[in-house]
Amino acid sequence: MQNSTQYTNQRDDDIITQLPVDKTTPTHDELHIVNTLFQNHGTEMNTMFNEAKDAILVGLIYIIFSLPQLDEYIKRFIPIANKSPYFLVLIKALTAIVFYWVVKHFYLSRKPKGGA
Repeated sequence: MQNSTQYTNQRDDDIITQLPVDKTTPTHDELHIVNTLFQNHGTEMNTMFNEAKDAILVGLIYIIFSLPQLDEYIKRFIPIANKSPYFLVLIKALTAIVFYWVVKHFYLSRKPKGGA
């Protein structure tokens, strides 16, 4: 117990106002090092794909939900869709929204295991 009291009395904390200040402008090499450390290291193709994921996903969902085979499948299992095309469109829209949300939040939001 006596050692911990002695330690707290002899603290060597760096107080920000007491740190030395260097007023010289950084060199080109120093700026390059800082920019390299604090920038995203992804390639242009990775950046383009990450930005285009939502558009690609919406396009694929649109193609899938435009197929006439899906209309017949929905009409077979949900009889109210046979009575009005509006119900069919509503069912497809709600299903597409749920599908988009699930894919976006549970598949596309995962971080790759490679550490990049």
